[in-house]
Amino acid sequence: MIKVGLIGGIGPESTIKYYQLVIKKFREITDGVEYPELCLVSIDMDRMLKYISENDKKGFIDFMRNRIDVLIKSGVSKVFICSNTPHVYFDELQSQVEIEMISIVDETLNHISSLGLKKCGLLGTKFTMSKGFYSSKGMSKGIEIIIPNEIEQDLIHSVYMNELVFNINNKDSKMKLIEIISRLIEEEGIEGLILGGTELSLMFDQTDFDTIKILDTCLIHVDSIIDELVSEINQSF
Repeated sequence: MIKVGLIGGIGPESTIKYYQLVIKKFREITDGVEYPELCLVSIDMDRMLKYISENDKKGFIDFMRNRIDVLIKSGVSKVFICSNTPHVYFDELQSQVEIEMISIVDETLNHISSLGLKKCGLLGTKFTMSKGFYSSKGMSKGIEIIIPNEIEQDLIHSVYMNELVFNINNKDSKMKLIEIISRLIEEEGIEGLILGGTELSLMFDQTDFDTIKILDTCLIHVDSIIDELVSEINQSF
């Protein structure tokens, strides 16, 4: 059976969601006969964010390669980083490892393209919103990525790191973020909203919005994991 590698712990709550969803969806596909082969390594979120905040690309790559090597030695077929923020150096990291990684950014943008959306808002950590890796890759696919202003980014980042990462879902914080999203809808004309932090799906889903498409990067990435896990099954038919 195919085994996939997951890098989690960034943050812990969404890692739990990844794990539960992969098992649930895989068992649905296999009629409850099998469980998926998963290998999960957890990394220190604070240390990872320190490398990114200090623009220490080498430190980040060395740090991540160490954990990817563990997955390679376990015999996984592909690696999935269960978080958006580390994708700031995804391409550079991919060039330094001997196994294919499936990018949450690429998978999300491919999904957006399949829906025919051309302008989407982006929420996440400040690193995800400000570093431009969604915008640059979106541009190559004809998708315009709209990010909140700097004050809004600071608020979103604070809610994310101080609440959602610890599974705290504060109603007042949710309303403040909805105000930001409403402005992006009214002033920027966004057609979709990328939940570019996998913990954001703990706060929002499609039922919160009528006029835009919610793009849950966690769910999109989980579907990619399932595709890899069942590829061997599909080839047997």
